Amino acid sequence: MILRSSRRGLALAAALGATAIAVSGCVSPGGDQNGISIATGSLGDITKNFNPFSPNVLQPTLGAIYEPLFFYNTISAGDPEPMLGTEFAWNDDATELTIELRPDVQWSDGEAFTADDVVFTYDLLAKTPEINTIGYAGEATAVDDDTVTVSFAEPSLPIGPELIGRTAIVPEHLWSGFDDVVNFVNDAPVGTGPFTLASFTPQSYVLSRNENYWQPDRPQLETLRYVSFASGDAAITAMTNGQLDWNTGLVPNFAEQVENDPYLEQINTPINQTTWVACAEASLGCSGPQTDPAVRLAISAAIDRQEIIDIAFEGLGGAVSPALLLPERDADLIAPDLAVQTPPNADPDEAASLLTAAGWSRGSDGFFAKDGQKLSVTVQVPQEWTDYVTAIEVASQQLAAAGIDLKPEALPGAQWNERRFSGDFQFTMDGVYQGPAPDPYYIYATYFTTDATAPVGQQAPTSYSRYSDPAVDQLVAAARVELDPEKRKETYFEIQRVISQAMPYIPVLVVPTVTYYSTRNATGWPTEDDLYAFPASWSIWNLGVVTARLQPAAAQ
Repeated sequence: MILRSSRRGLALAAALGATAIAVSGCVSPGGDQNGISIATGSLGDITKNFNPFSPNVLQPTLGAIYEPLFFYNTISAGDPEPMLGTEFAWNDDATELTIELRPDVQWSDGEAFTADDVVFTYDLLAKTPEINTIGYAGEATAVDDDTVTVSFAEPSLPIGPELIGRTAIVPEHLWSGFDDVVNFVNDAPVGTGPFTLASFTPQSYVLSRNENYWQPDRPQLETLRYVSFASGDAAITAMTNGQLDWNTGLVPNFAEQVENDPYLEQINTPINQTTWVACAEASLGCSGPQTDPAVRLAISAAIDRQEIIDIAFEGLGGAVSPALLLPERDADLIAPDLAVQTPPNADPDEAASLLTAAGWSRGSDGFFAKDGQKLSVTVQVPQEWTDYVTAIEVASQQLAAAGIDLKPEALPGAQWNERRFSGDFQFTMDGVYQGPAPDPYYIYATYFTTDATAPVGQQAPTSYSRYSDPAVDQLVAAARVELDPEKRKETYFEIQRVISQAMPYIPVLVVPTVTYYSTRNATGWPTEDDLYAFPASWSIWNLGVVTARLQPAAAQ
């Protein structure tokens, strides 16, 4: 596996980048009936599931069949795009959210979409813990057919993007009759999205244009055909032969194929940071030299990030910020006294200076030591993630030159995951993933607060570093309830000044997300000049926006 944009949740398309050829069903040429063919992002037979609240839901359910109220484009800064909603506003203390809905929207079965559907959906979340993955605890009220208010017992600003941007609205006239919404597979989905389910087999399924769709003149494609493959090379072959139009997953040495094919295009949209997560807090049970911030800072200085990107990630990784934000998208949200991005090359002199100031001295063997103990750390990686394994091997050589002994420890994925959760590591290589909106709050609350971690030996919710700082906790709590964008930004700057010196997550790179698409059958794909949506073929919500905007190539 070469690529990941999220190692958890929905199965992604990274598996479509390697191994032997075999197709799990015939693949007809893309573009049949003014449509496109898309890789499902998983291998083997497809399990039917169009329940938008199921963890096993098929990807186009979220975006192409069901829609949220607003679309948050996490690859670009900007305001959310109106979908089923047109406007929203919080009251002064962020305890009440008012949402204006788009009038004259129909469900794909012709029934009217109203505020009652939104209230029903939110009530369904509130009373069904198994599907309430966002922790919604509000009370929704339909003011009229086109207005909803949601009241909360306490300030709840951060839940807004999850509630209005990542919650599929379902039709009350159908779902009120379903007894078990947790295990329901929803084999005849009715949504407001641009497409509806037309046919399904374990090898492929077809979505057809929703004739009742609310956006004028959209979608223009007639069909989306999702195809399963038995191996990664089969998907690559289908892409090369013009039988597949859209696939995400870095394919080694595929750039030449793209260059020589007049229809194939490639776009790389790095979005999630890869870090070395330190078990950082001795008071929570961490042990080893990495509990010293000076050691973490020295290791960061000794890393040649560009060399790692070039060797392990085919030169396609992006620069990473010490604030753990995206340097291009979030430049305005990074404290002006901090570097927008970490240095691409190693600075062994800076590393040596940091270690010397912290009481380490370099021995005759070339390695630093303190109190008779050699400066030696291990970094755990899943052995299946070959890009990570290569990255650690390269870094080991870099750090040795700077007097730091780094031992790679490649583990079976399940064991790596168990140790990551429990804190049984010195460093582990893992991602820091984007939140539901381009707002630093989500990263800082998820990865840097005491509430998000746990002592070593207990399962940490999200902050595997065991990092804990009351000052950061207070700042994140202040950002949670601050409605003024400029004041929130200043709070983020304060957080960044603290965490950039503590560095419990050593930033390495923003991993590549490489998408291949064909203009043989459709045009209007996201480009570097027009990133109207995150272009990954597996990216929920985004895929609905993309497929609604695509145009048949014959129409050009």
